[in-house]
Amino acid sequence: MSDEKFQTSLALYTTLASRPTTDSRTRLVCLAKKTSLLDMHPAIRTFDASCRKIRASSCRDAKTHLPFSASLGAMLADRVATIRDLALAYKESGDAINTSVMYDRAVQLLEALPEETRKTTGCGLSDMLLAWADVEESLGRTTKASKIRDRSRKDNTSRSIATK
Repeated sequence: MSDEKFQTSLALYTTLASRPTTDSRTRLVCLAKKTSLLDMHPAIRTFDASCRKIRASSCRDAKTHLPFSASLGAMLADRVATIRDLALAYKESGDAINTSVMYDRAVQLLEALPEETRKTTGCGLSDMLLAWADVEESLGRTTKASKIRDRSRKDNTSRSIATK
């Protein structure tokens, strides 16, 4: 797919998903298509493959380990935000299983981003973890919900230590 066609498709799905008049089912489809488009972009595929090779935790320092540009950072941040929005759309539709899957994916992708890119997503890791834990609890997965809440507390603690 050419870059022009990619940008046009991305803009179309973004516009349709964000319109207040768009029904929930169409919004869900548009967010899923946008996620798929971003996942297929060669730069994102290369970043994902590199992260798998060197472990996701090392991807946080992507400038050192991976080819990283501002445009790639923007696409990665957009992908995380889109997947979070997709989780919220599934939640609104009452689909707890897919909500859980999307929160899991969004958290993993957010954790793999370098810190400066993470800030541009508009997604707080602790908030996303707590929302995911609530979904897991609604599914009766209390042990998993407890572990996710622990991760959220750990993230809050590490952020408060880092700001001192």
